[in-house]
Amino acid sequence: MYEVEAKNKNGKLLIIFGPPAVGKTSVGKVLESRSNFKLFHNHMVMDSIMHLFGVGTLSEDKLSRIIRENVIKEAAEAGMNLIFTYVWNFAKEKGKTNIDFYKNIYESTGGEVIFIELVAPLSVRAERANNPMRNVEKKYAPNRDRVLALEDSLNFTSPNPFFYSNYIKIDTENKTLEAIAEIILSIIR
Repeated sequence: MYEVEAKNKNGKLLIIFGPPAVGKTSVGKVLESRSNFKLFHNHMVMDSIMHLFGVGTLSEDKLSRIIRENVIKEAAEAGMNLIFTYVWNFAKEKGKTNIDFYKNIYESTGGEVIFIELVAPLSVRAERANNPMRNVEKKYAPNRDRVLALEDSLNFTSPNPFFYSNYIKIDTENKTLEAIAEIILSIIR
């Protein structure tokens, strides 16, 4: 085991969430290039595990949770500013339980947690899902048909009011990645 030297016990955790193909990873990449935040997008974990254990299996769920928790814990203890992307199904308590756990990890080190919800109409997300660049880094990213099917089986609509006060919702339909990143940067600075 090794020790992580704390740079600053007050790192920030930026949780970018929204439905598939809304732009979470794309926005995260722009933010990473324009700030001192590191991007930890959902597919960094999921693709490797899904390759080995399949999609939607108990092993996939268990290992994804363990890896995310440990990466977020190490980042918080190091005082790292971290961007974490997440598809949040509001129909199940599990999503909020996971997010509360990650939030508590950062806050226990004196860190701050900021919630950014990205939204876009289903038609826009379905079109984006067919972009060939999407599958370059995300082997198991939902394609157009899967994005449409997930819309019927999961609830991506956040509650109003939202659970936490440090929160903003951004519609990505008619905004460039740079414009979205600028909105977020103005909040996290």
